[in-house]
Amino acid sequence: MIHSQNEKVVASVPTAAVGATATATLTIDTLGYDAASIKVLRAGNASTVFANVLKVEEGDTTSSYSNVTALVGGGTGGFDIPAASSDTDTTNIVKMDVDCRARSRYLKVSYTPGASATVGIVACLSRAEVSPENATAAGVAAVVNG
Repeated sequence: MIHSQNEKVVASVPTAAVGATATATLTIDTLGYDAASIKVLRAGNASTVFANVLKVEEGDTTSSYSNVTALVGGGTGGFDIPAASSDTDTTNIVKMDVDCRARSRYLKVSYTPGASATVGIVACLSRAEVSPENATAAGVAAVVNG
């Protein structure tokens, strides 16, 4: 089995820059998957502050969430948010891996950049109970093999 073919992609790409007081979010339904690899991307700009807020929450429904302590940037028991490159040709990325077996069904990623920036949040769900059989089930427009 090629493990990269056994995953589903969930993504949130805002159509405009997200301001330092605005938050980009992505809700992820992990049903049927044992692992999630979440990537938060920020286009380079003059600010070296990657994020004011960067966290993952969990919930049994999409209406109520609580923090996943280890995945709260700057929080007690969480992780240190790294500095970002001020090189405008650099994309800054933070990767967070989640064992979904130990979590509630829904994950919510929240990201507020340190300064207005073009951002994206992508999650790759893996270790599926049943492999996605087509592009729709894989969360993509097309699956191309070669």
